[in-house]
Amino acid sequence: MNSGMYPAVSGSLAAMRRLDVISNNLANVNTPGYKKDKMSFEGLLAGNVNPPAVPQGTTADPILQKENIYIDYASGPTSQSGNPLDLALDGDGFFAVTTPEGTAYTRQGNFRTSADGTLVTVDGYPVQGAGGTAINIKGSRVEIDAKGAVTVDGTRSGSISVVDFNKPYSLTKIGSALFVPTDPQAVGQAGKAQIQQGHIEGSNVESISEMVQMIETNRYFEACSKVIKAFDDMTSKAANDLGKV
Repeated sequence: MNSGMYPAVSGSLAAMRRLDVISNNLANVNTPGYKKDKMSFEGLLAGNVNPPAVPQGTTADPILQKENIYIDYASGPTSQSGNPLDLALDGDGFFAVTTPEGTAYTRQGNFRTSADGTLVTVDGYPVQGAGGTAINIKGSRVEIDAKGAVTVDGTRSGSISVVDFNKPYSLTKIGSALFVPTDPQAVGQAGKAQIQQGHIEGSNVESISEMVQMIETNRYFEACSKVIKAFDDMTSKAANDLGKV
């Protein structure tokens, strides 16, 4: 295979991966608290440091694509919902929730109460209060102040925890809006974000921008495919013509 085909193949694979990322972002454009994924590329000339997985050409070494997928933690737009159990964070930080695998963190604040009155996420994970305890809400009038103090019918019922980590964040997604530290030993600290009751933070995905990127990536993929076909036609023609000589 001509070594010139490898950059085009690498570009096609990168375009396919980027289309997957963009598609997932668009699928979560209406998911509260969702943080979009971004993708960057770095072109590398294969050599002794980055040996190619294919035989080296006689002219130039193949170009390899090194992809880097990272999370954009920018806040999404906040809107007023009027639901006293909808909470949004104004500033850096996350709500802590208890999952079967341990503590996870989220900005998705469209909470509800379970059958026994426990404050839970839409997936049913208990929201953690001070000391990791669950928040129990049984009453008709729920008030949550900016620091997370929960009052039900005039009686204090706990305090919602807000946790933050050192920047740049090193977190891994385990769901559409749940994160865990990449380092299991990482310990969060008290976040300074204020809680806004009756508000919800939306996804930070900008649908128009993502659609533009999808169009650009599709065109890039088509260009790489044409290059691959051109090299394939050249190889086929050379083999057929040489056979006639």
